[in-house]
Amino acid sequence: MSHSGTVLSSLDRPMKAIVTAALIALLALAGCESGTQEPEAPTAEPVELGAAPTAGGEVEDSAAAPRGDGSIAPERFPAELPDRAEAAIPGNFPSSLPVYPNSTPALGMSGDVDGSDRSAVQLLSNDPPATVSAFYRAELEANGWEITESMSGAGGESITAINGPTKTVIFFRPAEDGGTDIYQLNEG
Repeated sequence: MSHSGTVLSSLDRPMKAIVTAALIALLALAGCESGTQEPEAPTAEPVELGAAPTAGGEVEDSAAAPRGDGSIAPERFPAELPDRAEAAIPGNFPSSLPVYPNSTPALGMSGDVDGSDRSAVQLLSNDPPATVSAFYRAELEANGWEITESMSGAGGESITAINGPTKTVIFFRPAEDGGTDIYQLNEG
């Protein structure tokens, strides 16, 4: 997560604290391992990293702007993943939680922390934050989640929701290319 200094410098103070806490939680989960896996966890399409060759066989330098084919620019992904992390939705990700359909997992972790089942995922999308936020608000409510807190600022937005014993916090951060970085932390 070598880009966190760049990411955090563009956020306002309250959102910077929230995103910093989310990143710390993701790294804490890297040290945890869970043997429990919930079946039917949501999935998202994997992304192929690297630039595509042109018609002449040359490899184009990937631009930061969203690409016409809907793929995510490789520079938006972490340079390397922490131990026990995958670029996938964790197996214990709650099945009642929505996963933004036009997104690609960049980082996923899960584990048991002090007897509490936790999962975290970073998703990348080329869609604007307002579109992503509207999707999550509608889908959380449609799936029986109660939104208990919502915050927004220049650096992004967060939604906290509960459903029975399960709690989720979802952060939406605008990406430089006009897309959205989505961080979702789940407990319970």
